Amino acid sequence: MAMNWNNIRFFMATARAGSLTLAARQMNTSLATLSRRLAALDEECGVVLFARTHAGYSLTRDGQALWKRCLSIEDAFTALEQSLPAAQADTFGLVQVATSANLANLVLLPALARLWATHPRIDVEFCTGVQPMALHGREADMAVRLSTPSTGNFKVRVVGRQAHALYASHALVADEASHAEIGIVGWPTDFSDLPIVRAAAAHRHWRKPRLRLNTLQGHVAAARAGLGLAYLPCFVGDLCPDLSRVDGPDGLLTQNIYLVLHNDATQTRRVRVVADFIIDTLRVAGPRLLGIRDE
Repeated sequence: MAMNWNNIRFFMATARAGSLTLAARQMNTSLATLSRRLAALDEECGVVLFARTHAGYSLTRDGQALWKRCLSIEDAFTALEQSLPAAQADTFGLVQVATSANLANLVLLPALARLWATHPRIDVEFCTGVQPMALHGREADMAVRLSTPSTGNFKVRVVGRQAHALYASHALVADEASHAEIGIVGWPTDFSDLPIVRAAAAHRHWRKPRLRLNTLQGHVAAARAGLGLAYLPCFVGDLCPDLSRVDGPDGLLTQNIYLVLHNDATQTRRVRVVADFIIDTLRVAGPRLLGIRDE
């Protein structure tokens, strides 16, 4: 049976969004059409590609295998587009991106040389912090964050999904008695509205914390020192060779990553170029963001 490429497009959108509703909105189609497309692709492949969970739609093992193959196809198309004369047009100027320090330092910065290889005159300024930066005052050209603006005229797109897991030092994992009693490192009370803080407090290992820290890197350092368990994004915790997963990512917090731009920002070429770079970089990093490890 010949595979319908349009069904693949719907598959990729759903895999990125983790939600039929969000994927249908991004593809400008109805839920019924999207569901029909995914069912047709299941039939074409002879396997089930998505599993429905309380957190949304997640890829099955067969779905993950197809996802990896589709990524290589997208990479080929991206390389083709970048080789065309129009993509080599001179673009210059400063683009300010508001995001978290971890996404900037661990995902976007390592890929930045790829952007400069094709657009060497674009300057990039990352404005990082745990609390989201307001875009209303034009403090940044775009934001990559885990929430959407409540007001304002913005273009919002789901560009990835971020899963979390619980981590501990190897020594603490080996000491089952301490592991069971030490609990999770906490956050200061003024961070109580963050989803990661609420999710950590709802975990079965939660105890009244003896230690509270206001950065994820502080939580990493505390876990490495054996001072508690750390509830971390997988792409942060998995980079620490002296930490082990205690629980997750299945059943723990998973969040959409949103790219937020001013409605008129896409009229500026340098902003479009950086937005495309971010979208592509997060796409490539998708398995790592979801805590999927190569077997």
